[in-house]
Formats: sequence, structure tokens, C-alpha cells
Amino acid sequence: MAIAYIQRHDGEWVDVTNGQLLACCDCGLVHDTEYAVLDGRILKRAFRDRRETAWRRQRKDVKASIRSLK
Repeated sequence: MAIAYIQRHDGEWVDVTNGQLLACCDCGLVHDTEYAVLDGRILKRAFRDRRETAWRRQRKDVKASIRSLK
């Protein structure tokens, strides 16, 4: 599970042609995202990656809390 995450910043453009794993900096929740184009519209779907989330929370000292969001 040694996946490297790239730190992104607000407003930064990101190439999404190959999909990506998206991890929250605060709580460590990871989503696997996919994109598709249908009839000229860009579609996005995301799935929770429970295994990667558990690994990230354990290894990266990320707290599974929403307290910081309040």
C-alpha cells in the first residue's frame, strides 16, 4: 500500500485522465475517482477505498475525526 499522494492546493488544475485516489488531509478518508465523457458532459464517480483509508489513517497519523470541521 505504499502509494504516494501529491499535495494539491486550492484552485490548482489537475489532470484527471487516468482517475486518481483522493485522500482527505484532515481525516484520511480515501476515494477512488473515475471520470467519463458522455454526450459532451463530464461525469465523475467516487468509491470509498476502505483498505487504503485504514492504511493511511494507521501509517500517516491522521485522526478519524470531524471535530476540526466544526
